[in-house]
Amino acid sequence: MPRILLAISADIYVRNYLRTDAISSLRKNYDVDIVACQSLALGTEVAQDPSFLGFFSLRPEAEKRHHLLFNLMMWRHRKKSRTFLYRWLRNSQWHLIKRRGSLLERVLSFSTWFAKAARNPHGLRIPLMAAGPIFPLASALLRRSLSVNPDLETYVRSQNYDMLLFPSAAFDSVSVDLARLGRIHNVPTFCLIDNWDNLTSKTVFWQKPDFLGVWGDQAQQQAISIHGFSAQQVHLLGTPRFDSYFAARTAPDSPRHYVFPYVLFVGSAMPFDEIGTLHVLDQILESDPSLPTDLRVVYRPHPWQQKRNSPAFFDSADFSRVDLDLQMEAAFDAGLEPERTDPGFQPELGYYPSLLRNAEVVIGPLTTMLLEASLCLKPVIALSYFDGYHPNTSKRYFVHFEGMEKVPGFSFCTHAADLPVQLASALTMKAIPAEASDAETSFYLYRGNSTYPDRLAQASASVIASAIKAAGASRP
Repeated sequence: MPRILLAISADIYVRNYLRTDAISSLRKNYDVDIVACQSLALGTEVAQDPSFLGFFSLRPEAEKRHHLLFNLMMWRHRKKSRTFLYRWLRNSQWHLIKRRGSLLERVLSFSTWFAKAARNPHGLRIPLMAAGPIFPLASALLRRSLSVNPDLETYVRSQNYDMLLFPSAAFDSVSVDLARLGRIHNVPTFCLIDNWDNLTSKTVFWQKPDFLGVWGDQAQQQAISIHGFSAQQVHLLGTPRFDSYFAARTAPDSPRHYVFPYVLFVGSAMPFDEIGTLHVLDQILESDPSLPTDLRVVYRPHPWQQKRNSPAFFDSADFSRVDLDLQMEAAFDAGLEPERTDPGFQPELGYYPSLLRNAEVVIGPLTTMLLEASLCLKPVIALSYFDGYHPNTSKRYFVHFEGMEKVPGFSFCTHAADLPVQLASALTMKAIPAEASDAETSFYLYRGNSTYPDRLAQASASVIASAIKAAGASRP
């Protein structure tokens, strides 16, 4: 039976690929060995998998050099994706510069930012080192200093693998090293791009895997135009996280988490004044007599918030008709904190379908859950205006959201003053036809006529067959 090595380099992939049935069809047709990063918070969970082979470690100094090279490549190719520039602005903490207050306060804020950005490894040194005359030398020296991970090399050499498989955000040393090892040992490499924006928001591959598995046509186009893949190298797979949304459409009514009708406000990992917007929504619900008196807002903050220049702590006592999402409330009670990332906290995917399905409307800054709400056929209001604090969060930087206004029920709110009218309109919207919605969302998320596990198995068979054919053609 053909043999596949699956490498898990982040906790989120434990949730998305091991807790789901993503590799169930692979297990039926292949011998699958799983290796995982030793630093995973969920490492014990992975080690209990019957296919687990062992852990690999990452070298701290090598990781720093990898990330520096990734950031240099990001800046160097920033004209290929506006989100690359946004990433630098965020990493350099540009959003923390004050846009309000006296001139003196703003000048001092900028001066403080500049001083910190000069010391920040993700700040001013990136555009300097990626400049025309410096970049070729800097990138060459970095590449030369980066030998492949010895643990991964040991695993690859331990068996006669037919394919190396790995989920990735396109910004990690593991995917690069496995791509390099695949070339060295003549083993095809198949990289599963894990999230919607990964090909436009991180960097450009400096060592490309042989094949990519992506969400849909949009990502395939990005792989070709930004990263230089051919169409034949990119397989449309969708994501294992979202199959449940389509199944929920025909399932019996799911249990409701809340006894009242609600507008769901989904927060973003990127900085946005969510607390201020919640106060606005609270006032709208209190003051508009045309809205149902029992209608409330359920606030679901993103579990991995980035630091922001506006209040991030939610206190229900400050609101009349806003409640904290139950799953996140339990997480905060267990020790999760706003503006901090705990990789060990991976919210259970089974909670999302009923949360979205039972919402009247879904509102939030630009985050993937807005697409998820559209898949659940819900009206969506995407907040894409300047919030008064974070000037680098507007729609112009989020390339992956381009065209989403074509999705039935999806609208961008580009001016804060328009929110009351858009909310009233969304609340009176007729049921969204599944066929019309799917015709648009299929550009972003491929479904086909099979499940994700079967699509992954079919694509893997194609990858292995391509490698066998190429090996045969290279023989004298």
